[in-house]
Amino acid sequence: MTTGTDRAEIVRRFEALLDSALVTEDTPPGIDAAILESLLNDYPGTSGDSTGDRRCDSYALWAAMTALTQEIKLQGRAFQELNRTLTAQAEKIAEELRAVYADRERTQRRETERRCRREALGTLIDLRDRLGRGRESVRVREAEVAAAGRAGWFARVFSHRNTGAATEAMSSLGALIRGYELGIERLDQTLEEFNAREIRCQGELFDPHRMNAIDSEESAAVPPDTVLEVYRSGYEWDGEVFRPAQVKVARAPGGASG
Repeated sequence: MTTGTDRAEIVRRFEALLDSALVTEDTPPGIDAAILESLLNDYPGTSGDSTGDRRCDSYALWAAMTALTQEIKLQGRAFQELNRTLTAQAEKIAEELRAVYADRERTQRRETERRCRREALGTLIDLRDRLGRGRESVRVREAEVAAAGRAGWFARVFSHRNTGAATEAMSSLGALIRGYELGIERLDQTLEEFNAREIRCQGELFDPHRMNAIDSEESAAVPPDTVLEVYRSGYEWDGEVFRPAQVKVARAPGGASG
């Protein structure tokens, strides 16, 4: 009894396995569904009859495998072409990025160099202004000493010591002025190497783009807006105003018509 039951259970399980094996499956990817459909319809028992003969034609199977192989080859070529395209695009993008970074680096280097040159130029101009003020101060002192030496003939005749001291002072002041002038000449050469030049103002008409008028004076000797005095020199650098000049300009007398 037990043996019969076991045999019946085995047969039942085998039938269930066959049924599950013969269940219609989805078309495998890469194989045309029309090819499989034609294979099933060309043989008896394939139209719903699960007990029919499911023999397979070797030629049809070979044709299906050939189609699948061709499809794989086409997909492989497509992937290769895509890989070449992506590689070329990546190289092009990398080259463009390198060019952008190189251009940005050159721009930053030029800006840094220009900023450093501008700072150095400002220092040189400031130094020249100081030397110029020092030279003018010594000239004023030289004029005072010369005026004191001409104060009276009596003092010059009866005070040989004072006369000698005045002569020595004049000589020292002259040497000091010469030293200032040599320093200014060297700075002017350096400024010229920097492509910086002083703005010509004295006797010129006032130019608001290159000059700042900080004082004015009535004058009938020159036309109005003529520069009478330069308080601080201005400079141009590379065709641009680096520092405007500070000047005094002439204005028409109060009673003049105009």
